[in-house]
Amino acid sequence: MNISLSKDSDHSLPEQIYLSLSDRIKTGLMSEGDRLPSVRKLADQLHVSLVTVQKAYELLEKKQLIERRHGKGSYVKKQHEQKEEMSHHNWQNMIVDYLPRAQTWKEMKSFSNQLTYNLSLANLSEEFLPVKELTAVTKKVITDEPTILTTYGPGPGDKILRETICEYLSHNGLSSTADQIIISTGVQQGLDLVAKTFLNEGDVVLVEAPTYIGIIDLFKSRGVTIKTIPTNKDGINVNVLLRLCEQFSPKLIYTNPTFQNPMGAILPPKKRRRLIEIAQAFNVIIIEDDPWTELSIEGSAKPIKSIDEYGHVIYMRGFSKTISPGLRIGCIVADGKILNKLKAAKSVSDLGSPLLNQRILARFMQTFNFEKHFKKQNSLLKYRRNLLIQALKSLNVEGVTWTVPKGGPVMWISFPTHVNTEHLLLHAQKQELSFLPSAMCYPNDPEYHHLRISYGNLSITAFEEALNIFVNVTNHFMESYNSQLDDSPLF
Repeated sequence: MNISLSKDSDHSLPEQIYLSLSDRIKTGLMSEGDRLPSVRKLADQLHVSLVTVQKAYELLEKKQLIERRHGKGSYVKKQHEQKEEMSHHNWQNMIVDYLPRAQTWKEMKSFSNQLTYNLSLANLSEEFLPVKELTAVTKKVITDEPTILTTYGPGPGDKILRETICEYLSHNGLSSTADQIIISTGVQQGLDLVAKTFLNEGDVVLVEAPTYIGIIDLFKSRGVTIKTIPTNKDGINVNVLLRLCEQFSPKLIYTNPTFQNPMGAILPPKKRRRLIEIAQAFNVIIIEDDPWTELSIEGSAKPIKSIDEYGHVIYMRGFSKTISPGLRIGCIVADGKILNKLKAAKSVSDLGSPLLNQRILARFMQTFNFEKHFKKQNSLLKYRRNLLIQALKSLNVEGVTWTVPKGGPVMWISFPTHVNTEHLLLHAQKQELSFLPSAMCYPNDPEYHHLRISYGNLSITAFEEALNIFVNVTNHFMESYNSQLDDSPLF
């Protein structure tokens, strides 16, 4: 087990050990019954005192994540998921790994075994996607170009697709050349390439808080120090960003400025320009993650990359969310030596994304009526978003607020600070319903009183049923919760 400790962290050493182990337990890397290293063994491994590890274990026990058996050691307590019976694999517990947490894997695992009403995943259901048109294009590409099935694609990506994407991005205000574009197997691979190429243990990165769970897993796997920028309905706080740059000299800033995941916010043009100015002043790389800019309900904005004069921004655009998750294609737009290094990293990673998928997407993008499609798609999203707002207004819960997204498929909902939405989720799961509790969207100091709901993942019938269940479960949970508070002694 590898745990990275930093003297520059905002957390004490016991807290860092606690956070690392709790992440591993909560995301399934450590299972019920797994034995933790002895206090002495872990102290020797981390080069810290016995007292430091002892305090960390006490925190884990207080949070009911482990149980300490006298004379036998400390063990992971039963969590709320089914334990996998793998006793004949117990020897694998001795193998050192370098995964600090696996929330992304946990979410994908929940997808493969999803409940009836999955409001957790930020996907679009089949009714939003051009399945019929993609099927026709796929058949035509294979018929017209059968040799594609026997050909590897070039490392940076198929030139036809790169030229097609270049034209496509220009309609959103982003001018580029085909040579500036790298095709990736989804945006997640692009993020991984940047992290592996430019980040090492001890580097400082800045992320929004809350943020996309996949980027937290990725950055933590690189052993970097993550500092957070407060984010609300108007995007990141640029004044805090400036102070963090002055204090820590970060290597990289990660932002999702258009329909931010999980809050749905749009970073205003003035803040976009300020972000570029700060990056120039401190020589910082910006990752601009743009997975669903087309999903505009009430407005959008030009990419930050469109005003990037000196190559600070690495732009990521995905086509999985809006066109086809099955094709799994994204792109990277970058400049200069950063671009060349990412091309090299891509070649090392997989020698190139599947050519068939690239040609299908290129042909589709060349012939499809996107304007008509997104107009219909966004009308459906707006209708669903408004249904969710109506459901939230019907809650018998004082103090519930929400951020109304101007685009994208997710909404951020906040409860009073004393409410833990992970506890609410346990009640919802009994009714075959899930959502994303907020704690996993924070890399450092989690907030537990929010949740994210996706209003695009289910069919409309299932979504309406899910909203009724959510309202009933939440009202019942809060009634029971408030009753327990009322019955608690004052002293």
